[in-house]
Amino acid sequence: MAGAALGLAACTSNGTATPGASSSAGASGGPSTSASAGASTGASAGASATPGVANQCVVGKWRSTAVSMSFNAGVAQGQASGGEGVLLDVSPNGQLVADFGAAKPIIFSTTAAGTEIKGQFGYGGTLKGAVQVPASATPTGVWRPAGTSDWSAVTVTVEMISPVQGKIVDRAKLGDYKGAGDQTAGSVDVQPILREGTYECGSTTLKLGPPPGQNGVTWTMNRA
Repeated sequence: MAGAALGLAACTSNGTATPGASSSAGASGGPSTSASAGASTGASAGASATPGVANQCVVGKWRSTAVSMSFNAGVAQGQASGGEGVLLDVSPNGQLVADFGAAKPIIFSTTAAGTEIKGQFGYGGTLKGAVQVPASATPTGVWRPAGTSDWSAVTVTVEMISPVQGKIVDRAKLGDYKGAGDQTAGSVDVQPILREGTYECGSTTLKLGPPPGQNGVTWTMNRA
């Protein structure tokens, strides 16, 4: 989800509340945090600030079929795949709910300072928020978070495969995920789905990707 400073989450800052984790390298150093997850806990998913969805092609129920990533941040290069099974529901007024309960893990492989780092991470829980999707003459455009997002119920589990083995984070709140970024070289995306980027939609497919010309995460979804 800025491309040169992150792993799995290469993306520009969107000015919304992120889950609260930050790092100088990798995905966990995605957009700058303007408010912690605690500040957004219990939020009403941005209803009062929701500008609505102008391009109706993103509206509906979606299920992720793949997550892909490749990045080159100078000191770290890597890729990741997996993440099938996330359920995304986008309402006509822009309200969004992402259910990670049935999602499969995302497997990553990163090389940092000559060391190969492998592992996987998975999400749990439910994200609530809102998106603004400007009108477009084509089925592509900007996917931008709106209002306040509630990440308080989203969890993350991280398991290392190489050079060490073992679970380093087990169902921790995503907003509390800090410190493990060095072990994963920043490969864990701390702002899945709801970060500023691009969308491309068809009658049965939806892709959410990084801004044009940047590395980052691409979520591929089919209508559920």
